Amino acid sequence: MINTVAVWFNAGGPFMWVITVVLALACAVTFERLIFYYIICRKKGPVIVSAIAGALNEKKKDQALLYVNKGKSPLVVLIRTALERFNSGMSIEEIQEGVEETAIKQIPRYIQRLNYLSLFANIATLLGLLGTISGLMISFSSLAAVEASRKAMMLADGISQAMITTAFGLIVAVPCMVLYTFLFNKQNRLIKDLDESVVRFVNYLKKQKN
Repeated sequence: MINTVAVWFNAGGPFMWVITVVLALACAVTFERLIFYYIICRKKGPVIVSAIAGALNEKKKDQALLYVNKGKSPLVVLIRTALERFNSGMSIEEIQEGVEETAIKQIPRYIQRLNYLSLFANIATLLGLLGTISGLMISFSSLAAVEASRKAMMLADGISQAMITTAFGLIVAVPCMVLYTFLFNKQNRLIKDLDESVVRFVNYLKKQKN
């Protein structure tokens, strides 16, 4: 199996290595985004807000802060900002200002590097086409310099190289687009959860102030 893949890879020409680099970068971005979305941002907003509200209802401000003290997700950071300002006695307007200032830095964390997957899909496709053109150019340009008995073999090799490069480019591009769509939808759900949870928590703090 390994030998078959190696022969197939070598037959594709030099552009196979460039597409492999694109594949490696796409894997790195996907792995980083999966960790961020499913591990760092795993805590659900309604669960956090309910836990903090329960602690505040019992007048346990320190315990409420523990729920968001160690988290690094944008949602946790925003709620921690609001809670810290609430505990320090600031007004609702000051709490909202602090949340808005923090949101400017935190919300972009949801979308950073994700667009690279779409870029890598396009690059892989274009590199595959470029490899196709390169293989055909080499194939046809060499036909004039060889004897008739070898022309058919060289033409077949050139076309094979061209098709393999195209196929590999598409093999990389299609999963990149699928993963981009999947992670983009996950990002939208997380942002929606953040918006709803932060608004709900600020409204709760407003009622506490009143």
